[in-house]
Amino acid sequence: MHVDPQELKRTTLEQVPEESVFSVCRGDRISNLRDLANCIESLSPEEFKHHVSPEGRNHFADWIREVLKNPLLAHDLNYPINLNNQQHYVTTIRHHVKWLESV
Repeated sequence: MHVDPQELKRTTLEQVPEESVFSVCRGDRISNLRDLANCIESLSPEEFKHHVSPEGRNHFADWIREVLKNPLLAHDLNYPINLNNQQHYVTTIRHHVKWLESV
């Protein structure tokens, strides 16, 4: 998969418009990737499982791919280690943010 790191940085790290905000099951409204990582970290395991499951549901990755235009991170979040481990999921997002900040 070929990606332009500068384009990923632009689309991934910016605030999204109001119509593209992600609504979490408990009511949080997320407009950027950093806030998403913080929110996911604070979700209960049941709330996390509402959005992410090993059976194929991954609402966060879908939003990242479709709204933030980042297929690379969306792909990484679908690895079994992330689907089964909430903290690893958050760590993957934060590492990706650090990488984008460095390019």
